[in-house]
Amino acid sequence: MARYVFHLPLSLDTKAVSAAKKTATSLGATVVRTAAGQMLVDTTPSRAAKVAQALPEWRYDLERVGARLPEKPPLTRAKFATAR
Repeated sequence: MARYVFHLPLSLDTKAVSAAKKTATSLGATVVRTAAGQMLVDTTPSRAAKVAQALPEWRYDLERVGARLPEKPPLTRAKFATAR
């Protein structure tokens, strides 16, 4: 099982999301979360392809989980210490 993000470009319609959710669950996929124009689905790759065929306007891709670490600014003391 993997998580896929389905995205409906240029649409924030909640009716389209709820209709897509019904379609995905009828095909055996588990809808984890929905948002405006997006749907997170937990399913197998073959079922994800079937859901994508049933929803031709929707795009989908594997969920990418990654943490972005903020860039640490150099210490100002270090700058002054090297300047002396």
